[in-house]
Amino acid sequence: MRLWMFAFFSLWHDMAFANQLSTRLPDPVPGLKAALQFCSQIRDDKMVAICIQLESSANWITAEALPICSMQTFDDNRISCLRGILDNQIRSDEVAVCESLAFGDQKSRCLTEIARPYPFKTKFKVDPKPGRDELSAFCTTLFFEKDKKTCLNILSSADLLTVESVRFCQVQFSDSAKLNCLEKLKNRLIVREEVAICDSVFSTSGKVNCLEGVQRKYQKVRP
Repeated sequence: MRLWMFAFFSLWHDMAFANQLSTRLPDPVPGLKAALQFCSQIRDDKMVAICIQLESSANWITAEALPICSMQTFDDNRISCLRGILDNQIRSDEVAVCESLAFGDQKSRCLTEIARPYPFKTKFKVDPKPGRDELSAFCTTLFFEKDKKTCLNILSSADLLTVESVRFCQVQFSDSAKLNCLEKLKNRLIVREEVAICDSVFSTSGKVNCLEGVQRKYQKVRP
């Protein structure tokens, strides 16, 4: 009975996730949500983009190690620490030993010297339909025929565009900027937390370039 209830809940969860308009990630990458929180604390625009690129490419992130990375003095040191722990399985007892060292750079170096590579690759399942529907609705709002055709070409050529990507691009200043944004962000599994983090970058081009750095692997849910 318990096994049946678990199977039903798992199926319900997968269906609910696939049909949500807002692209939320489950956490098959251990520490993913903690890494997104870590990136939200980075202030240097260049480092924000690097942080998004790193977290979105990871197959494993040890959440317990991130506080040591967060305590580093400068953003480039924090990012260097993050880079050193990605895809490395670090145990909580090892984190405790590194934490006991006197200085922040020693603690960070201690973590990055632990070599236990995570052996698996992670792909997220995603339903492309909500994003395609969002983009289709946007295309119909464009005034000029050439812009509608450009938008249609993006829709036709895109394997994936998340709802968040489309909505982010829709607020760009001009129609040409909106279309250019969509072209750059197609085929990237971008989630709402990343949009919020990249939105902290000062320049509009910097915001788009930040999201363009998302490296997350995905596979489409079959219809």
